[in-house]
Amino acid sequence: MDKKILLIDDDEKLQNLLTEYLKGYGFQISTFPDGNDILRNIQKNSPDIVILDIMLPGKNGLDVLKDIRGEYNVPVIMLTARGEDADRIVGLELGADDYLPKPFNPRELLARMNAVIRRAPDRTRDQEAFQGMQRQLKAIMSADVKDYSRLMGEDELSTIQRLNAYRDILAGHIKEFSGRVVDSPGDNLLAEFGSVVNAVQCAMKIQGHIKTQNAELAPDRRMEFRIGINLGDVIMEKGKIYGDGVNIAARVEGLAEPGGICITGSVYDQVENKIPLIYEFLGEKPVKNIIKPVRTYQIRVGDEVKG
Repeated sequence: MDKKILLIDDDEKLQNLLTEYLKGYGFQISTFPDGNDILRNIQKNSPDIVILDIMLPGKNGLDVLKDIRGEYNVPVIMLTARGEDADRIVGLELGADDYLPKPFNPRELLARMNAVIRRAPDRTRDQEAFQGMQRQLKAIMSADVKDYSRLMGEDELSTIQRLNAYRDILAGHIKEFSGRVVDSPGDNLLAEFGSVVNAVQCAMKIQGHIKTQNAELAPDRRMEFRIGINLGDVIMEKGKIYGDGVNIAARVEGLAEPGGICITGSVYDQVENKIPLIYEFLGEKPVKNIIKPVRTYQIRVGDEVKG
């Protein structure tokens, strides 16, 4: 059976060149000029590999890669015309399997694709293993760093050192509140909790601790995290978690202010009378690849209800 490729690049000339070249080696290619519907396209096409340009109109390739890694383990090769170390490092940290600077020889891309596909897990075994997956209701915390690419571009070494130190802070508080770090690619961190109250209390403590650490830094060097929390059904398999519950947590995180926390309505319903905080209703927000809008609240960090 022919291998399937998803090529995401807005360069029409390159699309045509690679389509013609790779078809000669038995690949089926689907091309798209941007990554706006990446999850739907992966679900529809079931590709064996994704070729993803970093410089895309609208959402850039690194953000698209985050979306992919939130839902799928499909191999990804990143393309870039910029060739900057920071982009390459961030892409690999976020879960890219390989990186290729433009311009490149199509033969080299083919060789890299074949190598990456050979290393990828066998799909048949994955489907058989599906029977061993479990569904559970979990509180999911998703966190990332605001302006991480800018910080890396300005000072890679100190940014990596600070990120590692702050990761330790997050992991320590997550453990303190009986949570578990599931994954931490690049500047992202994903954790799960058996208690939604513990998840919110943990997020509050994390933001307070990070704020104290940042106070010692110049404003343009501060590393501020955005945190999103959702209570939802997830699929658990080999220590990883997948599904809409994870996707929603990541989307809600994107609504949070730097140093802030956003929660879904399912979280709010559980904690409003248990944790005395100020909750600001943000409305029902559309979430990509989720049919119904998600009721969303912002926690006023540092403003606790008096009395």
